[in-house]
Amino acid sequence: MIDTFLYEFKEKNDKIIEFTNENKISAIEFYNLGIRQLELLKKAEPTNVSYVSQQAEFYHLDGNLRRAGEQYRKVFELDPLLPLTTEEERMIQKFCPILLINRKECFPLKDIVAVHHPDKPLIGYHLFWEDDYDYPDDYEPCDHEEVWVEYNRETEEVTNVMSWFHARVLESEAAVVEAHGNQQRPIIRIEWGKHGSLLCGWENMKEPLTGVPLPQWLWETYEHVKTGGRVPFHPLKKYWPKGYDGTYEEYSDFSVQVDPLEWLQKKPLCFKTKWVNAVIYTQALLYNFHVKMEWPDRFFRSLK
Repeated sequence: MIDTFLYEFKEKNDKIIEFTNENKISAIEFYNLGIRQLELLKKAEPTNVSYVSQQAEFYHLDGNLRRAGEQYRKVFELDPLLPLTTEEERMIQKFCPILLINRKECFPLKDIVAVHHPDKPLIGYHLFWEDDYDYPDDYEPCDHEEVWVEYNRETEEVTNVMSWFHARVLESEAAVVEAHGNQQRPIIRIEWGKHGSLLCGWENMKEPLTGVPLPQWLWETYEHVKTGGRVPFHPLKKYWPKGYDGTYEEYSDFSVQVDPLEWLQKKPLCFKTKWVNAVIYTQALLYNFHVKMEWPDRFFRSLK
């Protein structure tokens, strides 16, 4: 009998995925289901760190910050933080990306956290902007964005550049070539107010989930934010710009340089771990942030 129940359970799980994608089941309802599911998995495999980390992420997304903190701390009880080597510290500084922002950008960069992967020559640079123009109501006093740089340990050259762009991961060979011509420092173009991170060659790229050309995406976002974006009359927006005040050509002009290396040198929030959200939450920031993809392979697996 249990085999029949398990088969039916799997069918219902597929329906839950379908209904969540159709917004018939809310994100909050899905997070709470994930929390309960992971509690059972932890009971069966109490030393599986990924279960603990993922449950912490669901608590975090659900806004239950104390419970999230409890689970994030357990992550490092099971898999302690590793010390960075001198070479890894040097690589974090060497490959730190340079940001190009719009002249009218309304939110400054608050912090940057760099996390070196424990096994791979891969560094995640986590950028925290003062806010996201579309989300004054998310109780997260920042906008969390990401850039990943992969490198060759022997030649100390960049081999791949990836960035977070509205729940997608972009990668670009042109960004690698550009980094080689810029002392191995990638250059990232930052979208006004929303901070999607664009790579060299973005004008000819498509986003990987739906195939929408990035210029079309940027144009639609421009049309969206120039009239106030999401919740234009939210009280927290009263001191923000009423919308993007300028032409599309100005909106897509990324010409003001910001160097995050200055932040890292003043406040070296640099770590080595697989558990990125856990280390940011427990070791780096004094304010809440949105959970994002820890490493790009997590996104690319979901495309298969």
